[in-house]
Amino acid sequence: MKNTFTMCGVILFLIASGIAGCKTINPGEVGFKVHKGVIQPGILSQGRHHFNIFNSRIITFSTRITEYSTTMSPPTKEGLEVKMLLTALFHIKPEAAPQLYSTVGTNYGQEIVINNFMAIVREYTMTYSAVELLGERETIEQNIEDKLRAAVAPYGIVLDDVLVKDIDMPAEVLRAIEDKAKADQVAKLTKLELQTKREQEDFDIETREKELKFSLEKQRNDSLMMQIDANAIRNFQNTINSSLTDRLLKYKSIEVTKELVKSPNAKVIITDGKSMMVNNIGDK
Repeated sequence: MKNTFTMCGVILFLIASGIAGCKTINPGEVGFKVHKGVIQPGILSQGRHHFNIFNSRIITFSTRITEYSTTMSPPTKEGLEVKMLLTALFHIKPEAAPQLYSTVGTNYGQEIVINNFMAIVREYTMTYSAVELLGERETIEQNIEDKLRAAVAPYGIVLDDVLVKDIDMPAEVLRAIEDKAKADQVAKLTKLELQTKREQEDFDIETREKELKFSLEKQRNDSLMMQIDANAIRNFQNTINSSLTDRLLKYKSIEVTKELVKSPNAKVIITDGKSMMVNNIGDK
């Protein structure tokens, strides 16, 4: 009898164990229970969770950061294809798992993130030329990230980062870039030469202007000195002329006559009474 009860207990335990299932949710995962096709409220965290295998099940979603990398060849504004190595990093909010499951399913990464990512990349590359893609790389990267973040946010998906790791240009674009770089270098050298020549010409003109200004200043000073000398001579002559009166001339004439009389030489003195003329007719 005892053995019978023992056997019944074992059988009941095995039946109960078969009916009650167990699901382990690992770190970096969340889960929720679906009972008879209806998602039950609440989020199941990491650990062991039991459920009825006949009418329930537990669905798990990863909340870890997912990396998606791809190589694309989107067209540029001029119709050329550039090879781009792209990476998107994303994860889901734990509370968004049930809604994602009911609207998208477990393949939300492909359906929401990747499809939007590729469409947005193509949209932006078509607005830039191949050369501009290199120069505007950081701006394009930020624009793609902002637009993709806005596209996935309503689903509870968090975009962590977008990276444009590499851009491989077509050969004709690389040649065009190289030719443009050479042309720019020649233009810079030509501009430098022209600037140097213009500066030298400006210096020469400035030097000639200074020399001309100095010459004119010297001529002006010389002319001024000549004018001062002429004025001095004229003033001196005017002073002398104004001091030579008739009485003074008569007085000087008498003195000269006295000196002539004292001279031992024979002389003839001719005078009109106002002035005199002396003619020496003797020997000294």
